[in-house]
Amino acid sequence: MAVALRNGLKMGGSLLVTWSVALIVKLRVPAHLGPVRQGHFGFAESFAAMFFAALGLGVDTYIIKEVAVRPKHGSDVVGGIFALRMLMSVVLFTAMWAVLSVSGRSREILLTATVFGLMNVLVAVNATLGAILQATSRVGVAAVSNVVTKSVWGAGLLIGLHFNAPLAVLALPGLVGEILRAVALVPAAKYAADLRFRIDVPAVRVALIESAPFFVNWLALGILSSLGMSVLEFVRVDEREVGWFAAVQNVAYLCMLLTPLLAWVVMPLLSRAYARSEEEGMAVFRRCIEGLVVAIVPITVLLSAGSDVLIHVAFGDKYAPARTGLSMLSLVFVMTYMNTTLALALIIMRRGWSVTLISVGAVFVTAMLMIVLVPLGRHFLGEGGECAGAATSVIGSETCVLIAMLTRFRDFPLDARNIRVLGKSVALGLAILVVDRQLRSLGAARLGVDAALYVVVALTIGVVRLDDLGRVIRLLRLRGRDAGAPGTQVEQ
Repeated sequence: MAVALRNGLKMGGSLLVTWSVALIVKLRVPAHLGPVRQGHFGFAESFAAMFFAALGLGVDTYIIKEVAVRPKHGSDVVGGIFALRMLMSVVLFTAMWAVLSVSGRSREILLTATVFGLMNVLVAVNATLGAILQATSRVGVAAVSNVVTKSVWGAGLLIGLHFNAPLAVLALPGLVGEILRAVALVPAAKYAADLRFRIDVPAVRVALIESAPFFVNWLALGILSSLGMSVLEFVRVDEREVGWFAAVQNVAYLCMLLTPLLAWVVMPLLSRAYARSEEEGMAVFRRCIEGLVVAIVPITVLLSAGSDVLIHVAFGDKYAPARTGLSMLSLVFVMTYMNTTLALALIIMRRGWSVTLISVGAVFVTAMLMIVLVPLGRHFLGEGGECAGAATSVIGSETCVLIAMLTRFRDFPLDARNIRVLGKSVALGLAILVVDRQLRSLGAARLGVDAALYVVVALTIGVVRLDDLGRVIRLLRLRGRDAGAPGTQVEQ
């Protein structure tokens, strides 16, 4: 637990820096491009990500799970996986160009999507190298490379905006950043796991078979994360709606930056706990869920309450119709984090196909909800309604996923303490939103009142417990050898 927390602090520190860079860039880009060009830029990025989601192959989850207990196994599969990805990339680029051309997208969108496609190829490569480091608990280089990559991306994008560069040029800094990340991760992974890049066809075949549920799940999640933007581009009436939804998703991206910590830190921790016993694994899992709820709910509440302020400050009045979409979409973040953690636990318990089937189902649910709710949003809300309809579709899909995930465990996965904390957090969040409506006359200052009120009440009713914070601090002070010593117990 102590090793996981310290690694979490390292990766969390790098995410804090990258979050700061992303905060500047993700908020600056829509304000500079305007709703229409931002819609084109966001569509090209999402469309490329959706196509190249297949490159994941599910092997990163497999690597984290297996290399955590067999470090030498990485050399058996990584080289062959990289070769397979290169062959797949040729097919994916051809298919993407064909779809964009047939659907009448502009040359600028096609070039921009191509740059984002190249970037996604390297993202897949770097994710696998990072998985090797995460599995061996050597995350220092990965943390530093995250900072360098995001800094290069942010600086390059801001320079491009300053000179009013074409959209394809604005996509280039992300590609350059991933190239630099690869330069750092290759030697680090070779050192951490004595990694050798060889093609071992039988080992790769076994890895792909074992990764099949992860692959289908990863593919579904990749499509799902980009589906809203892509579908909205094809069903919208006002093309500004795509730009407004892209701006909302930029804010959502910032709120989801902690998601990698679940794979980098929580999954190896859960893998080792479940390897000892299912009882210990469930104990660790339940405390992770509790920590997520305590950390994410207040962020969700404040984002929903302050959506009008954030949209005005970040993007300007031309994005004002997006405030309803942001207020609604922010409510989904706590479910997304819970669903990710539930999926990790099911995968470790060798119920990966359950996760896969749920993810595949979510793709169809989201698409159907988009087709229904986007026109309804336009009809009932007018300007900004299509953006709000798209956000509502995401909420509906995540709700279905959460319910389905909870039913996949043999015993109900949440204990009484989880339920109490979740119930109190949701009730407190709703109360804060009601109070916020009464404080609208205070303007942006009301958000400070909302935050202070949330903290005071959360401590009073036991959503946040000081003794739990003390346990975390004590764990962080433990040395790695103490954390791994025989007889170490999970604190309940």
